[in-house]
Amino acid sequence: MTRTMALRLLLGSAALGATVIAVAPVAAQTSVGSIRGQVTDAAGVPAAAASVVAVNAAIGQTLRATADERGNYALNGLRPGTYEITVTGANGGTFRQRVIVSIGQSATLDARLTTAPAVPAAGEAPAAGDTADTPEAGEIVVTGSRLVETRTSEVATNVSQAQIRTLPQTDRNFLAFAALAPGVQYVDSETNRGIQSGASTRAGVNVFIDGVSLKNQVLEGGVAGQQDSRGNPFGQLAVGEFRVLTQNFKAEYEQAGAAIVTAITKSGTNEFHGEAFAQYTDRSLTAKSIFDKRDGNPEPEFERRQYGFSLGGPIIRDRLFFFGAYEGNDQNRAFTVRVGNRTPENLARFGRFEGQFVSPFRQDFYFGKLTFTPDDNQVFDLSYSKRKETDIQGFGGQTAFEAAENKRNNVDSYLGKWTYTGGDFVNELNLSYVNSDFNPAALNPDLPSQFFDGVITFGGKDSTRQYVQEVWTGREDLTYSGLDGHVIKGGVRMGVVDFTINRTDAPAGRYIYRQNNNNTPNVIADDVDFTFPSEVRLGLGNPRVFASDTQIGAYIQDDWDVTETVQLNLGLRWDYETNPFNNGYVTSDRAAAALRALPKTYYFDPEDYITNGNDRQPFWKAFQPRVGFSWDIKDDQSTVIFGGAGRYYDRNVFNQSLDEVFRNQYQAGVFYFSRDGDRRNPSTDASGNAIPGTGLPTVVFNSSYLDPANLAALRQNAVTGLPELFANKNDAKLPRTDQFSVGVRQRIGVFQASLTGSYIRGKNGYTYLFATRSNNGLGGCCNTAPLQPFGFANALIGYDGLDTRYKALYFTLDKNYSEASGWGFNLNYTFSKGEQNGGDLFSLDGITPDDYGWRPRAGDERHRVVVSGIADLPLGFQFSTLSTFGSGQAYQVFDASDPTRGRVTSRYARKTCIKGVFAFCEVNLTLQNRQRLFGENEVTFAVDFFNVFNNKNYTGFDGFFNNQVNPATGQAFDELQAADLTSATGLLTLPRRFQFRVGYRF
Repeated sequence: MTRTMALRLLLGSAALGATVIAVAPVAAQTSVGSIRGQVTDAAGVPAAAASVVAVNAAIGQTLRATADERGNYALNGLRPGTYEITVTGANGGTFRQRVIVSIGQSATLDARLTTAPAVPAAGEAPAAGDTADTPEAGEIVVTGSRLVETRTSEVATNVSQAQIRTLPQTDRNFLAFAALAPGVQYVDSETNRGIQSGASTRAGVNVFIDGVSLKNQVLEGGVAGQQDSRGNPFGQLAVGEFRVLTQNFKAEYEQAGAAIVTAITKSGTNEFHGEAFAQYTDRSLTAKSIFDKRDGNPEPEFERRQYGFSLGGPIIRDRLFFFGAYEGNDQNRAFTVRVGNRTPENLARFGRFEGQFVSPFRQDFYFGKLTFTPDDNQVFDLSYSKRKETDIQGFGGQTAFEAAENKRNNVDSYLGKWTYTGGDFVNELNLSYVNSDFNPAALNPDLPSQFFDGVITFGGKDSTRQYVQEVWTGREDLTYSGLDGHVIKGGVRMGVVDFTINRTDAPAGRYIYRQNNNNTPNVIADDVDFTFPSEVRLGLGNPRVFASDTQIGAYIQDDWDVTETVQLNLGLRWDYETNPFNNGYVTSDRAAAALRALPKTYYFDPEDYITNGNDRQPFWKAFQPRVGFSWDIKDDQSTVIFGGAGRYYDRNVFNQSLDEVFRNQYQAGVFYFSRDGDRRNPSTDASGNAIPGTGLPTVVFNSSYLDPANLAALRQNAVTGLPELFANKNDAKLPRTDQFSVGVRQRIGVFQASLTGSYIRGKNGYTYLFATRSNNGLGGCCNTAPLQPFGFANALIGYDGLDTRYKALYFTLDKNYSEASGWGFNLNYTFSKGEQNGGDLFSLDGITPDDYGWRPRAGDERHRVVVSGIADLPLGFQFSTLSTFGSGQAYQVFDASDPTRGRVTSRYARKTCIKGVFAFCEVNLTLQNRQRLFGENEVTFAVDFFNVFNNKNYTGFDGFFNNQVNPATGQAFDELQAADLTSATGLLTLPRRFQFRVGYRF
């Protein structure tokens, strides 16, 4: 930690404390819950001044509250766990109940006093739910009523320790269970896992662990360390439980335009508890892929071993506790390299690269935590986690093993937290540091990359990257419940983010060979073949970029009980960043002259992209009002109408604006070669004659250009090998969403049902456009002649015009598992339509994103059903399922059938899983047996069945059609955009497979 960093954080912490004193009364529920309710006497009259006491025996902590004149009380800052609630009235009447509080929960527990103490049985009280493991300790089974959250305006789903431990799951990524929340999808790619919701990308989500944000602020993965990783973001053995907020979350949450996941880790308690597990699956337990069957490949090697242990307990009883966990994840899977366009000539030349090659993956996760409770008012937590992984990846299909990379990935986090509970307030102070280092490195960096279009790629990987994100954060939150009918929360946050980027692009050259073939739509010239490269990409310069950003946020929230049945949630949040878009960047004279040489259009003014270092001002208007309500119609939590609306600002990841700086100092140019030196693909006049001076300039190829040093010298002629110019918009807006919802919750016997209508409008997403379109900026791409005198091959400009809209109807039906009932069932159904304009980071198929028009976004799925359940069986057996059914995700297609204007549109997979209903089916089942040993110790044996019916959930569909007929099938290309083997190139889920697990708990 540098002296400058230490000074900034110290000043920031001082500012936090000063702000809290000034704002005072104001607490976050990122990791704690609350209980509110009304105390009445036996006749139903409010019992003013009643004493409410909550005892957490696991750590020996007691919290207290006093009912106001209306009998209302609030217990805030409750760590998830089991509490003994005792209420005593002024006349001696009492109420007692054991309850379980979940993370982030705003639960209701009304108390009617009796003349003698009473201990209701589990599940008796109307507000009570089900028995579950103690969420925080995670190892003890207790009898207690899990409180049901009904009087909240948030659209949220809690995932319990029982669900995490029991439901079938392929690889122990706890985020997989986020799919239990409506409107949330878990992306279960073998190489790139994550979650997304609404019409946002994964970058729109935020994940908190014990209140510490794991937001990926560099890349698009959403969670630090999850970009292009098959690893897990956090050890599941250390996770107690978590909460998924689909939308309309309150003002204490920041930097998210979509869903939020907030999780709490386990802690030590007054008893020693531990756990160990191992699980295993391999090739012999997995069905053969349909693609390997089609291509005649042997079944590839596959083996996965996961194992771990944890231990927690007291160091000093009732005062000092410890908890530690370790998890290992070892995977070996093979990928098949197969030459495309399998002519005798290509097989003879490239056949040596074919075969099956193992891709080894190794991940280690460590977690340690100390909890200190010097008295009933204070809790100190100190924790550390480390995630370390290596992954040889990036080969298979038409990419040779020697072109692979090692995706090294490390995430370290440190947290210090102090919680102080007073008579009518709770104060939380968090200091944290998160370091994420994502470093995919070429296995053979000194070998040039050789790409033979449609056949094979070999040589070295064409890039090595390192993205380091260091986040220092101080956060102060306060909850005040001293005003009748109000719980006021608020706080401030200051974060300092340092970015270090080290990226090389084709340092040894990327040689691209194309072959003229009139049946191939992507051919770019008539005089190219595999005897010489038609293009070569070469990067030279300084690959390192440094940047820093200070982030400040503040909020205030009032949960106001207007009447006994109506609650309003009124909140306001404000966020500010000092450097969201390379604010201190200075445009070079050469780049400024090149931009001014381009035509000014309705979407591009050169002066908006030229800066002297003072033209980009931080955006200070990120005020975010949030309002919600709930109406408990009968005042018994049986029927509750709720709704909310709010504005949510997110941030653009650093990689989206990086190229303006990076390509100015590390220039990757493309050289175009030909046999005769003529320009390639010139524009034509009305008679079809080539227009002189148009088209791409080329150089006559000779073998000396196979040496990168000679390519660097060739760049000096300034007609080819020139870099692209990237420019960011000076007044670019921050991305935001406006969210609206309204719904009803209804108790139906033992079930809790809800029906919610949702609308989310996203604006200001960042993308890049061509600034070099012909016809004065309004035609096709690209007229680059004005740039060439200044040494640039093309110009791409940043544009804050990506928009999304999302409409959905959510239905949930829940009965949480309890040992008393022996079963649990959860269902969520999402009926939605997610749309977007533009592309992704690049919107180059239209003049602007609006030119694309609205269309279903990639991944949009109109219908999705997720079913989970747990059922106890005789002789210690237990059955569970987590199954998903979907109508099919949209994928993007470039439609070239109109000869005058191509367009980007969307198609959906055919509904072949359940014909006419579902295109995606994945049925997962688990059968386990639990046996007691030596009293409370437990041993578990389980077998998981994944994709039981071996459904082929296809993906990677053909993304181009032009009404040509495929000679192999006689079908129009448009007819091939469907979920079948003729169009798809991959699977969303692995084939049917089995997994064995064993566990021991004490």
